[in-house]
Amino acid sequence: MQEQLDSNSHNDGEFGDEISLIDIVKPLWQSRWLIIFVTLSVVAAALAGSFYFKSYRSEGFVQFESVIPPMKGTFTHTNTNTNTVTDTDTDTEPSSGISVADYQRYSAAFSASKHFADFVSENKLDSTVGINSLYKTFASPNGISKQIEPIKDSNNVVGLNINFASRSPEIAQQMVSLLGRYVMDSIIYQIISDDLKFRRNETIGKSDILNNVIIRNKNLLETYRRKSADLKLIAKRYPESSMKAPAQIFFISENGASYLPPVTQLMATEVQASEANESIRTAKRELRQSALWLEYYDSVNALLDKTKSVETLLRGLESVKKSLFKDKNLDDDVIKEVYNKITINNQEAINLYLEKGIFAAGPTLPTYSSPSKRKVLLASLVLGLFLSVLLVFVRIWWRDNWQKVSG
Repeated sequence: MQEQLDSNSHNDGEFGDEISLIDIVKPLWQSRWLIIFVTLSVVAAALAGSFYFKSYRSEGFVQFESVIPPMKGTFTHTNTNTNTVTDTDTDTEPSSGISVADYQRYSAAFSASKHFADFVSENKLDSTVGINSLYKTFASPNGISKQIEPIKDSNNVVGLNINFASRSPEIAQQMVSLLGRYVMDSIIYQIISDDLKFRRNETIGKSDILNNVIIRNKNLLETYRRKSADLKLIAKRYPESSMKAPAQIFFISENGASYLPPVTQLMATEVQASEANESIRTAKRELRQSALWLEYYDSVNALLDKTKSVETLLRGLESVKKSLFKDKNLDDDVIKEVYNKITINNQEAINLYLEKGIFAAGPTLPTYSSPSKRKVLLASLVLGLFLSVLLVFVRIWWRDNWQKVSG
């Protein structure tokens, strides 16, 4: 009897389990169309959202192979004929790239949204497709820090990794190209403007040095003239002294006596006077050139106040040169030399821009979007099933308990 009861109890347990499973499956089967509808709706919404929010990421890499900025003196016009200005020491060549301190200064400039807006306006890029997305990026809390990532080596920044994502692969590629152009424009603008300001200050300092050279040599010239006049009188008073050079004591110093005759000393004094005259003539020549350079740099400073784009600056430098020498006599070697040097400097600045403004790699044209459609499909299918099943049981619970909840 007990075994029969145990058997019946066991059967009842199996039957209870079977009833419990049916209780779960039955309402799901009855609501299968609702489950299918909800699941497909979630999948469709997810796919539509992925299509709407899909993005293509383009990347480009700019490499700094040489020193940036170039060492001071790269563009200097200093003439060393009179040895009045010390040449820049170029024996120690720093490592390639941009120092971290310089890069932070450059980065602060090109990260400013106003700077970017000025660049777009000056270069007439307002109608560029996708430019508004860049404006939004600059205005975001993080700015363009995620789009422009410095690549560091030791203490220097040796390159920039530039990336941008857009719903169109062509626009993403175009924006990376524009960002690279803008960043290098900003960096090279800082380099060239710093160099122009440095040379202007150098010119002012050199003019002061040249004026001192002229004053010093004029004083020496007066000394030599007085000395020459005295020596002539001595030679005239003692004509026989030229025949007695070995016995003639000309002057006595702490180191001993000098036996040069007046005639020989007169010749040496006249040579020194000639050298002083030549130093004065050379200094005056360089002073004329320094005046031209200063006039040029003053005009360049006015140009720097009007633009923050190196492309505009480089075009303007040539205009400043033409305006400066419009009424100058280029047959004069003094003027022609300055004209030629300015031409060389401007070409070096253009070459620097053309050399550094090139991508070492990219910008790439992306072929795959993010997120992946396959991942979106699988994730939305699972989510749709979960939400639809949950909805079915919530409906059942509400149907069985709504009176209790409302009561």
